[in-house]
Amino acid sequence: MTRPSLYSSIGFKLAFIYAQLMPRASAQWLAPRIAAAIYKRLPQSKTALHANLARITGLRGAKLDALCCENVENFSRMLADYFLCMGPRAVHHAEALLADLRGWEHLSAARAAGRGTIIVTAHLGHWELGGILLAQRGLPLAVVTLDEPTPELTRWRDSFRQQLGIRTIAVGPGREFAFVEMIQALRRNECVAMLVDRPYAGTGTPVEFFGARAEFSTAPALLAHHTGAAVVPAFVVFNEEKHYLSFAQPMVPMEERADPRAALAENTQRIAAIFEGIIRRHPEQWFNYVPIWPE
Repeated sequence: MTRPSLYSSIGFKLAFIYAQLMPRASAQWLAPRIAAAIYKRLPQSKTALHANLARITGLRGAKLDALCCENVENFSRMLADYFLCMGPRAVHHAEALLADLRGWEHLSAARAAGRGTIIVTAHLGHWELGGILLAQRGLPLAVVTLDEPTPELTRWRDSFRQQLGIRTIAVGPGREFAFVEMIQALRRNECVAMLVDRPYAGTGTPVEFFGARAEFSTAPALLAHHTGAAVVPAFVVFNEEKHYLSFAQPMVPMEERADPRAALAENTQRIAAIFEGIIRRHPEQWFNYVPIWPE
């Protein structure tokens, strides 16, 4: 979503305080009402969300409007839980929110191979909660992310992760050695987690995604090529009781070819195909408020 004025140090601090003081049920009731008011003031985000979800579902009119409203409500509830889990009892809250964890055997197999694990996920459900759950279960974890809009917010976010044993690898302009950091972490047989469905400028390649061309990050395929690390898709989504289901998928086979560019495109497409199936089942939780398809 285009960042409104609440996306600031003051806004984050207020949200954090309220999330810590309120019962979760109250925060889950209040958050959608605040989000609805903000959503009305963001016509570009509204247009982008409608276009994205129309592409995924084929819906139009009132049904599409209802799905978009549900999506915004879910996004706000996820944010309320995000701030809830940023307090001193982060692990306690994270475990309390978890309804089920599936596919751990895929992460275990990837770790057993000894070449590092690239965990790929989407702007779907509660991806930050996934990091907490993995770190709590003893996985050495580095999260790849862009800086926040202000240095203060970046420090605040990174400090929270550090308390849980999660390292942040920042990417973007001025972060030329980030890729080297990722390779080093994988060679230590650590886990490197990243969002790949909305790459920042210059780091994606076109893939076929819901019947049209979109861009996915090339980082997982490049890292796998350089290190032999396993690529494991993993997601955390709301269930019907508004708690969370965490699940990992089987490792994505990474092909090697004589033409590295062809291999990069094919391997990135394989990841996109897996994501398409997951997102198709949960469009109400795919939180992309910018255009994904250029047309």
